[in-house]
Amino acid sequence: MSALSAALPTILTALQGNAQSKLGQKQLAGALEKDHDGSLLDNLSEFFDNPQAANGKGILKHALGSRRTAVEGMLSQKTGVSAGGMSKILEIAAPLVMAYLGKEKKQNNLQSNGIGSLVSNLLGGNDSNNSGGIDIGDIASMFINNKKGGILGFLGGLLGK
Repeated sequence: MSALSAALPTILTALQGNAQSKLGQKQLAGALEKDHDGSLLDNLSEFFDNPQAANGKGILKHALGSRRTAVEGMLSQKTGVSAGGMSKILEIAAPLVMAYLGKEKKQNNLQSNGIGSLVSNLLGGNDSNNSGGIDIGDIASMFINNKKGGILGFLGGLLGK
């Protein structure tokens, strides 16, 4: 199983949990407008040359909060990648997720209340809880009461397919 296929729905699930309140929606929309407008996706080679510049640690601090260590441990067990390795993968994936959301927000002129729906739609590509072998319900239970899975649509959108 791909560690990235575990990281993406984890980040989206955390963001979805944060976006369940009006304040969370407003904060996420503000972050997308101010810092994550999607332009990162226009120059991926520069991002991969220096992924730390995109502040994945800061994104994860906001998205995962005090649950970060527990999430990394759970993903490590499920993927066979060390917790330290999962930490680095999450730090690289988080700016990509935010850039994708920012690009979608801008292209679709979404207001803050539409961000939660966008994230839900990305996670809810199907109802089979199939996210590359990760039971998204395990992760979702840490953040929200909704246990949707299906990250394939997000991956396709991120890769332009």
